[in-house]
Amino acid sequence: MKIPDAFNLDAWTEEHLPTSLGAIGNREVFKKTDFIFQIIKGPNARNDFHIDPWDEIFYQLHGHIFVDTVEDGKVVRHRINEGEIFHLPKNVFHSPRRPPGSVGVVIERPRLEGEEDGIAWFCENCGNKLHSVYFWCEDIETNLKRYVQEFNEDEHLRTCKKCSSVLPDPTKTPQWTGDDWR
Repeated sequence: MKIPDAFNLDAWTEEHLPTSLGAIGNREVFKKTDFIFQIIKGPNARNDFHIDPWDEIFYQLHGHIFVDTVEDGKVVRHRINEGEIFHLPKNVFHSPRRPPGSVGVVIERPRLEGEEDGIAWFCENCGNKLHSVYFWCEDIETNLKRYVQEFNEDEHLRTCKKCSSVLPDPTKTPQWTGDDWR
């Protein structure tokens, strides 16, 4: 077995991820290994909250990001600055919000068949859960995107049954305006 040589991660990122991939855009660096080591470049446009059956580690290479979590029924914003590392425990709803120019690493464990990820959306007005879906995340680069896109395209799913507010499609509304994200 030939062990691959070390390589420059910045150069790899520029080659494989020259620009942001939009709403959810990640690339695995080492495919089919015992861990998922992925690079994600901002900006993104998300309003979903992912739940992972295993811990996640965030390391911010360039710029900063926010990881919004749902804790005791309330959204809590965690800021991760360049050079900082953040451990997210398993089974916590979270939403990574990546401003323009940000580049980060996320490390997680591949899911075995039967281990389910989930995505949920919450009303921004009253906090009611609008919709959720659980699935086997066989491919970290494609599975979440499909469910998020299906939700964003369906105004009925985005409409709160409790207060009638409609969660905006984040891909159609500006995400990073003003100074509140700096």
